[in-house]
Amino acid sequence: MERESGGIGRRRLLGLTGAGLGALAASGLLAACAPPRREEDEGGQGGASPEKVTLALPSSLSSLDVGRESGTLNYAVACLVQEGLLSVSPDGELGPGLAARWTQPDERTYVFTLRRGVTFSDGTPLTPDDVVASVEAIRDPKNTNALAYLYAHVTSVKVTGDLEVTVRLKKPDALFLWTVSPSGLLVSSRAFLKRHRGEVGTGKTLLLGTGAYRVTGFAADDHVLLERNDAWWGEKPGVRTLKLDFVPDAGTRLVAMKSGAVDGALGLASDEARGWESAAEVTYTEDRSVVALAFDTGKAPFDDPRVRRAVAHAADRAGMAEGILHGKAQVAAALPSPGMWGDLLPAEQVTAAYDRIALPAHDLAAARKELAASGHPDGFTAELHYPGSGPQLGKAALALAAELKKIGVTLKVEEITLEQWIAELGSGKFPLQFLWYFPTTGDPAELLDAYLHGEAEATNIARYDQAKVTGALQAATTETDSGKRGALLLEAVTEAAGDLPYLPLWWASTATALSGRLALGGGDGPFALTGPWAARLRSS
Repeated sequence: MERESGGIGRRRLLGLTGAGLGALAASGLLAACAPPRREEDEGGQGGASPEKVTLALPSSLSSLDVGRESGTLNYAVACLVQEGLLSVSPDGELGPGLAARWTQPDERTYVFTLRRGVTFSDGTPLTPDDVVASVEAIRDPKNTNALAYLYAHVTSVKVTGDLEVTVRLKKPDALFLWTVSPSGLLVSSRAFLKRHRGEVGTGKTLLLGTGAYRVTGFAADDHVLLERNDAWWGEKPGVRTLKLDFVPDAGTRLVAMKSGAVDGALGLASDEARGWESAAEVTYTEDRSVVALAFDTGKAPFDDPRVRRAVAHAADRAGMAEGILHGKAQVAAALPSPGMWGDLLPAEQVTAAYDRIALPAHDLAAARKELAASGHPDGFTAELHYPGSGPQLGKAALALAAELKKIGVTLKVEEITLEQWIAELGSGKFPLQFLWYFPTTGDPAELLDAYLHGEAEATNIARYDQAKVTGALQAATTETDSGKRGALLLEAVTEAAGDLPYLPLWWASTATALSGRLALGGGDGPFALTGPWAARLRSS
């Protein structure tokens, strides 16, 4: 799964959405991150808000059901309508959501106590059985839900009280609390799921949830229309009607902004956002996303390490970060950005380890030497596709193609739709692909388990399988000491770097543009859209 211009933001083929990583936090700490109790005044906190807001999204959505299509923009819509047992603050802190509190009687058991008085937007009350039904719908193999793998270690989910749900696992999992956050669980009612099985998230059935908004209209190639849910348990949103228009063309989006047809845009690519600065208030946020080249290590020519190194030497990563992203990105040393290590390891330890990772520098002479010593000394032809919603990826691909041409390698670059690109990920049809990933958790294992673990067949698009790396990742899964767990994950990162299954290109920022009359309160951290973000829209 896409946080910038429709990119990938989940583990599965699109990424993950966030099943759970990060240290287990105490309920007292997490309580500070809960959505505020609603107030009875029409505007809530801050100034009065406009009744209707229209925002542009950089790509279309084919489904509102994140179990069917799991891009970040899908989550940006679904998280307005549905909620998880836990919530995530803009800065990535887990907190109470539909569950007011929880306990962990032992390493494999979690007991969640639901809030009283919560109702779905159709007026029916939320019950523990609805939570059970929502998890069952994800786990049911007949539903082919994209989030099912997150629940592979769950042995049972049961109603154990009037407001209580108990989940039991096969083995300890340091990531589990993230699984029941919005990234891994968005709750609907049992009746709705049963009545609309196989059709949830379509223009006909839409979504049902307990969130700040309800969907009133959805045209897969045009827009989503949402209305405020006045029965929401949180602070009453100021904006009553929210329209999200799908506007894939960057120029058309900017014209719409300047003409007043839209009030802003989400998910602007850094190379596009500068053009908005004269027409809107633009905010840049380090979103912890990563763009990398993924080499299929099981398929020629990229099964040859020297070919991978030749391509890496041809890639001017610093030039891409500065020239294409206008300095709104960092050259990446690994898949997880430094900010993802959180409390697992001291920042200086992560920085020192990353500094020791010696990825091939931009050097065409070295690229020619590696290619000459490879099994393809006369060069080869490869394809690299990118989604139309990621123009910066296209520019990077063309820049790489120009450099590869100088050493006798032909790289055919093609723009395809986001839906086509997602379908190609993990298909095995193309041995060179972009990995474009937006984490929805605050833990490096989100990326490492998905893309470096030898048994992660659905997501490991490099088909990378190294026993020492997989062993470290497996050991980290059940390690409860955060320092030891962090050390195991860092070992996996550094061990895999020398094999070059992926060439990290950059860690980027996402831009949000809003008209001068609007402001998005409550913080603009990397997880700002993984929750009821529109409820924070206020007049500036």
